[in-house]
Amino acid sequence: MKIRLMEVGPFCTNCYLAENEETKHAVLIDPGDDGDRIMDVIKKYGLTIDAILLTHGHEDHIGGLKEVREGTGAKVYIGEGDADMLTHAKSMFFPGPVRNYGAADVIVKDNDEIEAAGLKFKALTTPGHTRGGVCYVAEEAVFCGDTIFAESVGRTDLPGGNYGQLLKSIKEKILPMADDVTLLPGHGPATNVGWERKRNPFLQ
Repeated sequence: MKIRLMEVGPFCTNCYLAENEETKHAVLIDPGDDGDRIMDVIKKYGLTIDAILLTHGHEDHIGGLKEVREGTGAKVYIGEGDADMLTHAKSMFFPGPVRNYGAADVIVKDNDEIEAAGLKFKALTTPGHTRGGVCYVAEEAVFCGDTIFAESVGRTDLPGGNYGQLLKSIKEKILPMADDVTLLPGHGPATNVGWERKRNPFLQ
């Protein structure tokens, strides 16, 4: 699995491509904005997108969904608790109309196994940042959205956030993993489980 990273939108959201190098099929994680630019990258590398995995429903993680969904025809996956955020999307910070990105094709539940692009992903529900937050585990990497960051955790002061629930999700779902498992967050640099277990001030 080859992982490509794009920073998109005003909040520098991490959008990932998990690529099967043998087949040139790939899975897209969190098309947060700049959908046309994401499509340009997909075309540049000659990739076929088999699935679009959403870690949660905040607009800075779904803002480019319309363009990539139409451009690829890929199925869209989102956690059960955030499904309505696709059809009733509203900016967290800026005034504007409610947007409809279309309902998800697949509602993700805890421990669901997703096979796409010849790759295998395991879904872990990690509520706290939002009600329906999901992390996706593939090989020795976790696409963790805004659940956990390098030496930080996701904010919980937005609708659907719950600080105690977020810490519970991290401690029960993320920290039991091996130290060298890579964490690929929704913003900022990558980290790993061992580092966060020892160095993340929110988890001590």
